[in-house]
Amino acid sequence: MITCKNDRLLELLWFVGYCIEFPTQLAVRIGGGAEWNRRVMYRAIREGYVRLYRKKHKRHVIRSMSLTQKGFEYVAQRDPEAVSMIYSRVNSSERIYPGWIDKILRLHAIAIGTVMSNAAGAMLLISQKPSLMSPAKRATNAVVPDPNKIYYYAAHELRVAIEEYSPESVSKSSRTIGIIVKGRCCFFLYFTGSTRMYWMKNSEENYAAAVKSLLLARGFGITSIHQIVIGSTMSVAQRLCHGAKPFGNKYFVVSTFFAQCLFLTNNKEGDTLLKLILHDELAMEINRAALSPFHPPRIPTREYDAIETSLDRPVLLNYQCDLLMLSDIHPMPEGFRGSPIMLCFDYQTQVIQRIVGPAIEVRPLESRLDYG
Repeated sequence: MITCKNDRLLELLWFVGYCIEFPTQLAVRIGGGAEWNRRVMYRAIREGYVRLYRKKHKRHVIRSMSLTQKGFEYVAQRDPEAVSMIYSRVNSSERIYPGWIDKILRLHAIAIGTVMSNAAGAMLLISQKPSLMSPAKRATNAVVPDPNKIYYYAAHELRVAIEEYSPESVSKSSRTIGIIVKGRCCFFLYFTGSTRMYWMKNSEENYAAAVKSLLLARGFGITSIHQIVIGSTMSVAQRLCHGAKPFGNKYFVVSTFFAQCLFLTNNKEGDTLLKLILHDELAMEINRAALSPFHPPRIPTREYDAIETSLDRPVLLNYQCDLLMLSDIHPMPEGFRGSPIMLCFDYQTQVIQRIVGPAIEVRPLESRLDYG
C-alpha cells in the first residue's frame, strides 16, 4: 500500500488527493478486491471525504472525485507524510474549475498512469525514488538510482525537473502522462482513450530526448527509450496501426524513434501486462511456457523466438502487443517455407489477427498459462 497503513479509505483518499481529479471507475483498481474498493469509494462519497462531479461530455458521462477538506483532515491525522505530498501536488497545480473538461480529462489520464504504475510495483512516493532536481535544489532526498527497482515520475514532476535542468525547453506540449524507469530502460506513458490521439511527432521526440538527457544527468544509466500507449479497448490498437492518412499529420503514428511501441488496455488486463513488461523474471516464465511446444531457433536471432518444425514456420511472441512489430511483420519471411505464427493473450487475438491479416496465424497462449 502507498500509505503503508492497513486503511483502504486512506489509500483511496491519497490517490484522489494526489491526482487532484480521480475517475470513479479507477477506484476499483487501487489494490485489493474490486468489490471492496467499490464499497470504500461509496463510503467516501457518502460521508463527505470526496466530492463527486458528473458531467456529460460528447457521448460519455464524466464521473470525477476530488478531495474535500474533511478528506484532507482524515489523511493528515493518519499519515502526515502522505498529506504533505498531496499538498505539494495541489499547490503546484493550476486551480481546476468544473467547466474545464479538457483539464479534468488530462488529470484523469495521469491518474490512470499512476494507478497502473503502482499496480506494476513502481515507486511513487518522493521519499522512495531519486530526485530529478539538481543537487542544489533537492531537499533531503539522497536516494540513488537502483537498476533493480522501478520508478514512476508523473508529468508534473517531469515538467518541473526539465524546466530547472533546461530552462529553454517547453514540456507542456507533450502528451506524456509520465515515465517509468527500470534499469537501462525508460518507458514513456501515453493515454489515447478510445480514439487516435493528437500527435506532434517532432515535439514528442524532442521531449523524449530531453527526458533521456535529464535522466542521464541525474545518474540513471538509460540506454533505450520505449513507448507505452494506453487505450480504452484493444480495438484502438487497430486504429493506431493504420496510417494517419486521410487524417493528416496531426494524429498519432507508430514511430521507429522508440525501441518499442507497446499497447495496453485500460483495465485489469492492462495492469497485469504492464507488470509483465517491467518484471523480467515474470516475462521469462511466460516465454518459457509459451515456447515449450516449439523448437529453439537454429541460430541466435532477434527476428523470431522459435520454430515450428513440421511446416517450417517461425514463431513470434507478441503478448506485449508491440505495434512496431505488428506494423513491420513480413507474411513470408526469408528462409522459411511457411508463414509466421504469432502468440498473444486471448483478449488480444482477434484484434491482432485483423492487424496482421490472414497470411499470419495468430494463436492465443495456452489457457494453462497463469499471467495474472
